[in-house]
Amino acid sequence: METALTENDKKLLYILGFIVIAFIFGWLIIRPIVKNMNEADENIKVEQELKIQNEQKVMGVESAESLMSRFQSDYDDSVSRYYEPMDSSEIDKLFTSYVLGFGLYAKDLSIQMPVGPVVELPYVHSTFSDVYAKAAADSEEESSETEEEDSDSLLDYTSPLELYQENRNAAIDTAKSGVICANVSIVMTGNPVKEQALLDDILTNPSVRVTGFAWDDLNMIAVTNEDGTVDIRDNTDRQLTINLNVYMY
Repeated sequence: METALTENDKKLLYILGFIVIAFIFGWLIIRPIVKNMNEADENIKVEQELKIQNEQKVMGVESAESLMSRFQSDYDDSVSRYYEPMDSSEIDKLFTSYVLGFGLYAKDLSIQMPVGPVVELPYVHSTFSDVYAKAAADSEEESSETEEEDSDSLLDYTSPLELYQENRNAAIDTAKSGVICANVSIVMTGNPVKEQALLDDILTNPSVRVTGFAWDDLNMIAVTNEDGTVDIRDNTDRQLTINLNVYMY
């Protein structure tokens, strides 16, 4: 039995065949091309990010010499304010000579030598004290919470100079500096004007910190006259006690 196809049937078959061919063409040819284009775009994006990162690293390498020069300059400046490490006899000689240099008498000198790096915290009412408190709070918060990091980004590179400056500005105490401190107490007697001059001078010394001082009157003195009589007179000299932190590195 034969079925005669009408013209409309033939047209529908032609259209259906065209659609099938177009679908096959799109699935087998166009789709892989589009897929490859998307992958190429993604690869280009990754390569661009890598290029930017590598350019930043090159800039970091180029700045390494200037960074080392900056570090050396900062280091020399920071350590120049400290005494070189001394034993107790050297400290004794240093400050005894210092007192005698002002025309005063070194009555007593006690030294407590350091046992390790000194930990100096900021003065409680200073701006650095607020910075220290905030840093301590941030450190405690970071230790109790886990922060999520975006591992997909390739642009999280920070230059060595920025890292150095951030860490330098973040320093809030001397715990890791290696600076050591000897506690020194000096008792001297003499002219109070000279003692005040010594106190004023030692306050300008960046290698020491005055932690306290006290004035004391001296006992009256007996003066023998030419005729053998003895007069009791006021002692114009005074006793000055200064407590110091002597920093060494």
